[in-house]
Amino acid sequence: MRITYILAVITVLALFSACGGGGGKSPIVKPIDTPTSSTIQSLNFSPANVTTGTVVEVSATYTNASAFESAAKLWLVGGGTISEQPPDFDLVLRETAGIKATSATLTTTASKVYWLTPTRPGSYNVSLRIGNAYLVQTVEVTTAPIGLEVLPGEGNSVVVRVVAQDVTNLYQAAFRVVFNASIYAPTEVTPGTLLGGSDDILFIGLTNQNGFVPIAITRKGSAGGVSGSGVLAEIVFTPKAASRVAASISISGFELLRYVLRDSSGQQFYGD
Repeated sequence: MRITYILAVITVLALFSACGGGGGKSPIVKPIDTPTSSTIQSLNFSPANVTTGTVVEVSATYTNASAFESAAKLWLVGGGTISEQPPDFDLVLRETAGIKATSATLTTTASKVYWLTPTRPGSYNVSLRIGNAYLVQTVEVTTAPIGLEVLPGEGNSVVVRVVAQDVTNLYQAAFRVVFNASIYAPTEVTPGTLLGGSDDILFIGLTNQNGFVPIAITRKGSAGGVSGSGVLAEIVFTPKAASRVAASISISGFELLRYVLRDSSGQQFYGD
């Protein structure tokens, strides 16, 4: 027992001496920031109203932004894909080779990422991991303010309309209509009437791309935006099969992808 007591006293004295003793100062140890469960406070979505088939800016709020904002971040989305670079308004026209490859996961040091939302409404998880810190948020993705109508055209043709619902101050629109190139071939693209006639708008629609039709529309000059519902564009497709009955026409062969809407001030918006 006496030996055990002496060893304990020696250990305490050694530790006390290492800290500078009673008359010295304890060394100043600068804390090292490491990600913990409290590092990530929230995930932020812009616009907050997340809709199908569009692009949403995603960022995070941290307890120590200066330490972690430039750290490596692992993003994961449960639907759609995620990208480090934001698409421009004229994306639908410039990327003539097709849609850039994106993934449901992304590792980056960037402070913001861009979620290409799924084309079907529902609940989807978006998560962020930084070291040991992890935060997941469930996001309700609602139906987009623009959608597709598929109608029978003349002969065997199919007419696909891009229709806006209850938009406010709409000035510009850009989007892609994706189709099954093994079944359909686009033959004509024309503007709808929602944004005005030929004197009011500039319109570009391409039929020479593989599997998608890119369309961009803008009102001219200082003209104000338009509110309401109506047709933005109309595409005529010819089936590659020898014949096609009207009763078999379905929206399942077409999809609206990556739309961007802007109001008269240049701000992106996504309907009411």
